[in-house]
Amino acid sequence: MMNAIKAWLVSGFLVLSLSAGNVGKAGVEEGVMAQRINATIAHLEEARKALAANEQNTAQEHMKSASQSSKDIFGGSFEVKAQRGSRAIANARRLARDGDTSGAVTVLKEAEEIYKSLIRPASSGGRGGLN
Repeated sequence: MMNAIKAWLVSGFLVLSLSAGNVGKAGVEEGVMAQRINATIAHLEEARKALAANEQNTAQEHMKSASQSSKDIFGGSFEVKAQRGSRAIANARRLARDGDTSGAVTVLKEAEEIYKSLIRPASSGGRGGLN
């Protein structure tokens, strides 16, 4: 009986100590996450501009970079939305490769909105969470 209580107490302290270490990371992770989201949005905006200027190679490079930076967005609803955004980027790349510039621009705008919703405060109607 005493051994069971000791084991329970030790495991409880272990859980508490591990979770306390993660609390400090939350603020840092939020700032890092905001940087990753903003980098993705910046690449999407540049890709749209390049498509509008009929610079296919530049647009493809920015879409590739946006896709890469979006892979670093993780955690709960962020990850789900980032996956939707990544699928939109892949779709835009395909459309641009196939010569459908206007379709690619439309899909890139949708992807931008997905990523912008990640940084919108919940109070403004967004479902993001980063302020």
